[in-house]
Amino acid sequence: MRFNEDNLKAYVVPNSAVKGSTPVLRNLTNIESLDVLLHPEIKTAYDIFWESAKKIPNEPYLGYRPFDKEKKAFMPYEYLKYGEVAKRVTNLGAGLMHIRLLHCNSKEEKELIERRQWSVAIYSNNRPEWMITEFAIVSQSLYSVGLCDTLGESSMEYIINHSEITVVVGILDKTIKVLRSIKKVPNIRAVVVIESTQDINEKLRASKPLGDSVLSIGDLRKISKDLGVDLYTIDEVEAIGNASGIKDFPPKPDDIYTILYTSGTTGNPKGVVLTHTNYTVSARSYGKRMRKNGVTPVMISYLPLPHGYGRMIELVITLEGGILGYSTGDVSKIFEDCQALQPTFFPGVPRLLTRLYDQFTAATVNAPGIKGIIARKAFSEKLENMKNGKGYFHSIWDNLIFNKTRSFISNRLNLIMSGSAPLSAEVADFLRIALCTEISEAYGSTETSATGTMQIMDDTSIGHVGPPNFGMEIKLRDVPEMNYLVTDEPKPRGEVCIRGKAIFREYLKDKENTENSLIGDGWFATGDIGRMNEDGTISIIDRKKSIFKISQGEYVAPEKIEIILMRHPLVMQAFVHGFSDKSYIIGIIVPDPTTFVPWAANILDTETKLTGNAEKDSGTFESLCKNKNIVAKYLEEISEFSRKSGLVGFEILKKIYLEHIPFDIEGNGLLTPTFKLKRGDAIKAYKEIVENMYASP
Repeated sequence: MRFNEDNLKAYVVPNSAVKGSTPVLRNLTNIESLDVLLHPEIKTAYDIFWESAKKIPNEPYLGYRPFDKEKKAFMPYEYLKYGEVAKRVTNLGAGLMHIRLLHCNSKEEKELIERRQWSVAIYSNNRPEWMITEFAIVSQSLYSVGLCDTLGESSMEYIINHSEITVVVGILDKTIKVLRSIKKVPNIRAVVVIESTQDINEKLRASKPLGDSVLSIGDLRKISKDLGVDLYTIDEVEAIGNASGIKDFPPKPDDIYTILYTSGTTGNPKGVVLTHTNYTVSARSYGKRMRKNGVTPVMISYLPLPHGYGRMIELVITLEGGILGYSTGDVSKIFEDCQALQPTFFPGVPRLLTRLYDQFTAATVNAPGIKGIIARKAFSEKLENMKNGKGYFHSIWDNLIFNKTRSFISNRLNLIMSGSAPLSAEVADFLRIALCTEISEAYGSTETSATGTMQIMDDTSIGHVGPPNFGMEIKLRDVPEMNYLVTDEPKPRGEVCIRGKAIFREYLKDKENTENSLIGDGWFATGDIGRMNEDGTISIIDRKKSIFKISQGEYVAPEKIEIILMRHPLVMQAFVHGFSDKSYIIGIIVPDPTTFVPWAANILDTETKLTGNAEKDSGTFESLCKNKNIVAKYLEEISEFSRKSGLVGFEILKKIYLEHIPFDIEGNGLLTPTFKLKRGDAIKAYKEIVENMYASP
């Protein structure tokens, strides 16, 4: 492959190509070294927060919308200033140390606690207290572990035990979940409830989550005490910390900052151990982009903070002295929150951006009559201007059409970053025009501290995720089993490998997966398949491992779902599939004929009795698999089973195809000699069927 020297967006390291690998690419600012030039004095997350807190103590930082109970509506944003947050961070950090020391059983345990570097869980929705708790944990050289519900209750218990958590800080309903599981998480010594005493009492009386006998915080404390766990409110812990005399205990760069759990292909989630160096390098690599044109960044916070993308971007805003406005929690109303906040920066995921695209195109370029004709002309003219480097604004067409679409998010918007899954080209281009703003695709993973590549500023080309970000190196390596080779013409293809100081330390207590992923000399093998383009950008085209993302950024582990489905007596074999630009997953299911045929026949008999219409069906296995009514009832049956088995929404099949020919070793060749599904072959075999399933309404 020859690079286009006239349009090269990356630095190609000389003589770096070896057999089976492409040349190494770097950011254009990293020719001599991988040092990130922005904020070189920042070494830890502690530095990130205190740099801004000391410089701008009277500036707004964490925003929230109070709920007016009389009006039954959320009010305008109110803000905690950097200085206010700093006091709470110091007091809460000291308080967490103090209450943990109250619950040690030996001199040895006390010494371990005082050495720091132990974990505290945060189990909450996005709100100011999340980041207050995060930086409080950091202030004592402890590290956070974010808990979330998408991995399931059993995974919550696994994570608490695996990371040896003894203290949980969370909102009321989440801490109640922990208390209900306390026999399975015996290391928990204390829980800290984020809400105030008044809010806790009101919620307990309104919803009675623990029955009629628990209607106040006093009742809840008694239950907790009986379980061997002390319960505090966050205000109480801050007051304890203020009186304790415990000083900040700043972390070192190589100390653990956080452990993020990512769902594995099968089995339990993996704990990704990330240091302060990892995350500060990542935050610094993005920092320059957030303060566009010298404007203080303002960001809406809605992305889950136990995930890498959401966590990293909040550190970036803090580093840049910006404002974080927390959403009210209803994703369907996220743009109402944006209109109230007026952010300059919106961290997007393809599913949400595609929803915007559908809404805007229906009202503009796809509108009937003269309105659609004018909108299409406006879009075409603005698109040509943008591609010719004339920017995102047009005085006539914006006043006539696009200021309305822009104001749907924010009149101050200057950057949307799309991550977690690929964004389609037509969506990216249309939203750049409709929102009058830069849209930049980025690529990273939990293991890379959410950095890796990012499109360069105001790059309006499509179909790629940019060159290496600041401080990162990229190369591809052969994946012969999938026929992806670095010698492919016209462009090299292979597994994306990333190197830099943002790469994680290890998978917690998992030497095998650590060694499989950290392949030597600092390189992390991502499992993603990329294409290296002539301009030094990377395009993500496939996934080496079976785990994949769907458009909202959630990881789907198909084997996990298949195993659960095959527990159902009506299911013999299952193949689950999906795409990163689709919002749901589908399945190819081979029913068990011994149970399926009588079950299906009974449904047809029942329908005949109810409607008086005898549906013509030969009753054979093949004909029943093709019967639309049977397929619909079958989908209902396995969907309910999936929910009862603990699968969450995005893991439940939305469409199915019932296959009457079983997967086998010799006939269709879809099984290995050990009867495992050959996923790559199944994808090829059912390509047309899968495409038709997604194309159908």
